[in-house]
Amino acid sequence: MVVSADPLVTILMATFNGAAYLKEQLDSLIRQTYVSWKLIVHDDGSTDGTTAILKEYAAQDSRIMLMEDGVTGLGAERNFIHMLNHTRGDFYMFCDQDDIWLPDKVACMMDAIKGYNEPALVYSNAYFYKSGTIIKQMTTTLHPSTLRNTLFLNSGVQGCSTLINAKLVELLRPFPETLAMHDHLVTLGAVSFGRVIYLDRVLMWYRQHTRNVTGGQHLGWGVRLTNFFRRDKPVIDQKHFAATCAFYQQYFEQLTPSDQSVFEKYFQYGMCKSRIKRIFIIVKHGFSLGNKKGILLLKTLFRKTIG
Repeated sequence: MVVSADPLVTILMATFNGAAYLKEQLDSLIRQTYVSWKLIVHDDGSTDGTTAILKEYAAQDSRIMLMEDGVTGLGAERNFIHMLNHTRGDFYMFCDQDDIWLPDKVACMMDAIKGYNEPALVYSNAYFYKSGTIIKQMTTTLHPSTLRNTLFLNSGVQGCSTLINAKLVELLRPFPETLAMHDHLVTLGAVSFGRVIYLDRVLMWYRQHTRNVTGGQHLGWGVRLTNFFRRDKPVIDQKHFAATCAFYQQYFEQLTPSDQSVFEKYFQYGMCKSRIKRIFIIVKHGFSLGNKKGILLLKTLFRKTIG
């Protein structure tokens, strides 16, 4: 049994038919230099050898726990929220079943969040990992820090790159019924009520394969550029728009009047039929995509509004 005086980090892993890569991820967790962690895993009804692997590792390391409650068919976003609903802790991390964490990931992220008493989210970066090869291309290139540069991302900070504190999680309970993804929810919570901290370190290899639930990306710049200018792609993803509406409705009373106004201008953009008026909304109210100011204007010029 591993004993440490450091704060306990609760790592949540949602699994589904992940036997092909699961052992590599579990081994990378066991190799963490920060030893004060527990891993809670909830399987979504795997039909391969996933649960057998989990039980094997749980028998070897008491920090690994399999939540067996018979609940399946949740999907990735609901699976993570399901675990959050049944877990209490001081710090939380989300863990995909198929990535590889570098040995100092937890230690570095815990160092980065120390000293923040408000609701906080810290995130790091990763390299892509495909067919056993590390591709030295950063997975995160857009860095949100405020509500204005987060709302149009159609995502949150990549969930498996984040560490969040209990103050953020408790502030968001009970969680909205309408969700896009768990990371979208906690990112909106952090930029609305607390702080987002970027740790400029590569601390993970983010695996790419044909069965990625989210985050599968074209790694070639030519293909990515072509996709950017596709007119059939929307500026705002409908699922994320609905989840943002639900967030606004649920936490309205906790938002400052200024942030209420920012949400309302975002909704106005989403419902606006005039491209000129949408450009005016972006410029007047200072919306952007993370730290990149011109990309949202280009998307507005070339893409449909919502879909």
